[in-house]
Amino acid sequence: MTYQESEYVELTVPKGMYDLNVGQPSPQLLPLELLYSADRTHIKDPTFLQYSTEQGYLSFRRELATFLSVETGDSIVANELLITAGNSSAIHLIGTKIAATHITRPLALVESPTYQWAVNILEVCGFEIRTIPVDKDGIVVEEIERLLLDEKLRPALVFTIPSYQNPTGVSLHAERRQKLIQLADSYGFYILADEAYQLLSFPATQTDSALATEDTTERGVVFTIGTFSKIFAPAIRLGWVQAPPRLIQWLVEHPLLVSGGGMNSVMAGWIEPLLKSGSMRNHLKDLRQELFLRYQHLSRAVGEHLPEVQVITKPSGGYYVWCQLPDQMDSSALYELATQKYKVSFRPGTKCNTSPDYLRLCFAYHTPAEIDKAIELLALAYEEYTKSL
Repeated sequence: MTYQESEYVELTVPKGMYDLNVGQPSPQLLPLELLYSADRTHIKDPTFLQYSTEQGYLSFRRELATFLSVETGDSIVANELLITAGNSSAIHLIGTKIAATHITRPLALVESPTYQWAVNILEVCGFEIRTIPVDKDGIVVEEIERLLLDEKLRPALVFTIPSYQNPTGVSLHAERRQKLIQLADSYGFYILADEAYQLLSFPATQTDSALATEDTTERGVVFTIGTFSKIFAPAIRLGWVQAPPRLIQWLVEHPLLVSGGGMNSVMAGWIEPLLKSGSMRNHLKDLRQELFLRYQHLSRAVGEHLPEVQVITKPSGGYYVWCQLPDQMDSSALYELATQKYKVSFRPGTKCNTSPDYLRLCFAYHTPAEIDKAIELLALAYEEYTKSL
């Protein structure tokens, strides 16, 4: 059975616990052998170990641009990329840079439900937070427009997860994508698009373009952030910002980069040959297939064992399925019973910045057979919980 009890991990999954909460790839999906097989003979110059260029060294950005261009069908070039230590660091980097341009406390509009830690990071950056609902077509851009027109709100930033959103699994509709960019250009705010799951489209599903690719505005309004955490391994702490070159150069002036240099160039040196050889693409292809298989098992098991639980979305990629309990039931109370007695966990809606009758199920961590068993146990917990009401 899949578990992780190690001094190295942030989140322990005890042996015997079925964890449908943890938003991580399972240990079986972590390509340790592929990482250590990477040809690192190109790292011979001792200056490679000096402070790196703020934007990230050029040959890695070129290989990353080629990789992203092939995967998305877009034309991405190296000067549109800045290397980060993953999406959390990118949110903080961009958030602090934007907040520093405001004398009074800036406003950020964020999705609800959403990835709660992104909200927390923006709060640490100094933003006041206001939520915007998400429906089957992603963040409700029409509500943003209403707030701009009727309430005269002037946000500094809109945060969205356009592809296979965490926690709902929905993707932002093409018309809304264009409308959001138009509003940002007209009203002077930036868009921070968290694309942690963009490249995890299921087989036979077209990967969406990055929102930054669609930004044809003169001033530039979109920062798209991507990461290897979900598609390769979280611990390598390596990601990127994609934005118009003017915005990239604006970020390069951040004191964090001027002081410390570019982020994680040593790990970039490990990953560069995997991008160049095509090994990363092959790994990603296999990962998409495995995640799709796990999603199919989860979807079937929920339909069979939890017919009263409504599956809100049928995602075309990513890690998550979003569900709603009937009759305003409290998923936090169900969570306590499920984890303590039945040894199965999930993420309650209150942990996703929304109401307690929702819950998130992750299919990335456990094997298909373990997912089947986890849903059977969750169904037993649900049955006991409903009898207690």
